[in-house]
Amino acid sequence: MPASPAAYLLLHLFLRLTAKTCFECLIDGGQFCLENNKCIGNSTEIKCEKTVDLSINCPSVPALQYAYDDEFVRYTVLPVIAAARRPDPQACLDNQLPTMKAFKRREANCSSLFSDVKCAGYTGYDETRKLIVLSIRGSHGVHQYYDLWKIGNQKSLFLEQIPDGTVPFFDVGRVTKVFHDNFESLWFGGLGEDLHHLIKTYPDFEIWITGYSMGASLALITSAYVALTGMSHPHNMKVILLGCPRCTDYQFAMWHSMNFPYSYHIIHAHDYAPRVPFFDNIDNISLYHPRTEVWYNNEMKEGDGYIICEQADQPFCSSQIQNLSTPDHMHYFNMDITRWADHGCPKNREDFKPIFGTHQRIIFEEEKENNSPVNYHFLVAIVSILLNFI
Repeated sequence: MPASPAAYLLLHLFLRLTAKTCFECLIDGGQFCLENNKCIGNSTEIKCEKTVDLSINCPSVPALQYAYDDEFVRYTVLPVIAAARRPDPQACLDNQLPTMKAFKRREANCSSLFSDVKCAGYTGYDETRKLIVLSIRGSHGVHQYYDLWKIGNQKSLFLEQIPDGTVPFFDVGRVTKVFHDNFESLWFGGLGEDLHHLIKTYPDFEIWITGYSMGASLALITSAYVALTGMSHPHNMKVILLGCPRCTDYQFAMWHSMNFPYSYHIIHAHDYAPRVPFFDNIDNISLYHPRTEVWYNNEMKEGDGYIICEQADQPFCSSQIQNLSTPDHMHYFNMDITRWADHGCPKNREDFKPIFGTHQRIIFEEEKENNSPVNYHFLVAIVSILLNFI
């Protein structure tokens, strides 16, 4: 079960002290030992199984006023995310969040290869809650899956084509080109104009930027763009990402972690997508998630526990998982998001529980262990495509 507010505060205060020591240790060229919260320098005589050598992984958790709330994400944010899948987002909002109104939904072609590859998202507002929302749909369709497959650090299984690599993003780091291009197609296809209009209309409203799967990566980039162009301040935004693939380099991840006090990327058990790309780097640039990871290593049923990760990324928390799962990507908060959204996000959630559960995930993982890595990744792509159309 989640920790109580008092326990969370004590943990935060403790980690703030150790994080400062960790930062100082790394600045001095040492390594920080997580087992005893001490700087061990560069000594090879001191044994420590878990060490930190990157500042982004110094122990830290968000401040209490930005604490993670399972109920809030499960019952308020999840419908906002699911609505992005529909051509009429208001259907989901009416069933789940009746005071929230969709403003405009936008679609844009986001492929240089296929005319049927569309990125989609919508903006909305809630005058009762005093907030603006921007939610981006995940990947959709066979051709879009192929486009995203190119972010791997090898030639495509389908065509002899080199992956696109990464591109600079302002002066805060680099992002994968395929996600950067998708973001620009959607943003300059009207989504940015819509958000700007809502911010001018409701200047004192809080902004939620969210998405699932590929949509989560685009939402992450969008939050940075909104902040860097001065449209809104990071302290006025909530960034909530589900099953987000890696899409930023270390510099970007560090910048986002230092500037956005409320930013969570939520990972379900062995979900393969947050581990994408499967390889260590793209054009020799390692990719990192920014803070803060919330890892549910269970079925994500109501009342299930979760971990607020003290480190940002690799090789900590869910990054330690080797046996990855497609069903875990399709199901968040014990819901089949696709089926639920396609039916208009009915109030009765019981009919949209996952078809695949723990047993099926274990079988899938055992089959994976008997296949080569290339075959497994190919299987992941095919299963994802099939599940997308169930």
